[in-house]
Amino acid sequence: MNWQPYIKASWDLVMEAEGRTEIFLQDDLEAYLVHMMARNFRNSNMPPDIICLEFPKARTQEDYLQIGDNCLFVDAWDVKRARLVAQNYYEQMGQIAYSSAAIVSRPVNELYERVAREFRLLSRVLRGIRDRAFTT
Repeated sequence: MNWQPYIKASWDLVMEAEGRTEIFLQDDLEAYLVHMMARNFRNSNMPPDIICLEFPKARTQEDYLQIGDNCLFVDAWDVKRARLVAQNYYEQMGQIAYSSAAIVSRPVNELYERVAREFRLLSRVLRGIRDRAFTT
């Protein structure tokens, strides 16, 4: 599969969202967000209905990353948000998922630790993409 068009489209969207939100991510976080969007561009099965039930099934770093990515999309874009959860539920679940992805590998993956810590910032940039879609 040729990922280049997805990476280019994702990069364009993230750059525009950073300008729109005036939140300028450090290069590694920006690259993560671009690649996360590119990986999920054609994913129509997200997010699962009940995020917390995905954790017992997760075994690999990729499993935890997918949970974190799902939470990031829900938090930023308000898609398929569960009705009976706290406002910060997806932020907390996403942080746990990315932290789990970081510690599943040895040595600990520092990028995924940062993604967990900066979840709210990444979500705000993604929200800038959503806001653009609704204003054009």
